[in-house]
Amino acid sequence: MEYLFFAFAYLIGSIPFGLIITKILTGKNITKEGSGNIGATNVFRTVSKKTGALVLLLDAIKPIIALIIIKNYDIEFFEKYKVAIIFFSIIGHIYPVWLKFKGGKGVATLFGGFLFLEPYSSILSITTWVLTVKVTKLSSLGALISIFILTIANFIFIDGGFNKTLILLLMIIIYFKHKENIKRLINRNENKIDF
Repeated sequence: MEYLFFAFAYLIGSIPFGLIITKILTGKNITKEGSGNIGATNVFRTVSKKTGALVLLLDAIKPIIALIIIKNYDIEFFEKYKVAIIFFSIIGHIYPVWLKFKGGKGVATLFGGFLFLEPYSSILSITTWVLTVKVTKLSSLGALISIFILTIANFIFIDGGFNKTLILLLMIIIYFKHKENIKRLINRNENKIDF
């Protein structure tokens, strides 16, 4: 049964809202637009701010949906594996089976999941992202800084070596997905966003 819960979290996370919403509203295939990424930033940049904001919200609530449903079904499993539920939701978003495992970068999904579990540290991290993007116009820089802060905060407030390992692994995976952004940041030619 445990594996089914994790599979459920993965499948919820793998719903490609960026692709679905963009297709419904514009008829475009977001994987053929801009960076080709299905995440909110590419939708925001290539479709519209409102559409990007909608995708951001939907991507953020995916792990929350998984957490709430599993919690209502099996509270003991939820309490024991809530970080793992978030982990598999984010993995689903980043590596969705429907899109040959080519998904988003996991930032909104990460924030959404931990906003449910650790709201104060998550709000601090999200605020950091917003302020960084406001000042620099660099969404990737805001993501990298805020995720680092969230990881440190979760190391402090969330117990258990297994949970801490998953949290650290999530940061490593998301940073890996940002490797091209990091190169452009270093070379000072990263794409800016009109936030």
